[in-house]
Amino acid sequence: MKCTNCNAKLAETDLNCPSCDQITARTREDLQKIDPKVNKAIAWSLIAMGLLGLVFVISNSWTDWYSGLDYVAPVFLLVVGGLALFSINRK
Repeated sequence: MKCTNCNAKLAETDLNCPSCDQITARTREDLQKIDPKVNKAIAWSLIAMGLLGLVFVISNSWTDWYSGLDYVAPVFLLVVGGLALFSINRK
């Protein structure tokens, strides 16, 4: 893909030309594209929150308020983050 203003080579995920800073999107669909790096960052942040949640639950397992249901939310975050990362890497 090339810029219509300066003919510089563009990546498919670029919304602005790096050399002349013109908008490269031609359609509404182009404007609604999400950068794959953003998707990976979201997936990794979900995995990190799940791991931190598991560490928190395990470190507080000796308290009186401990319940087996405390593992549900961190495991859910790990599964959702893993599925998101898997689906991103499949594309």
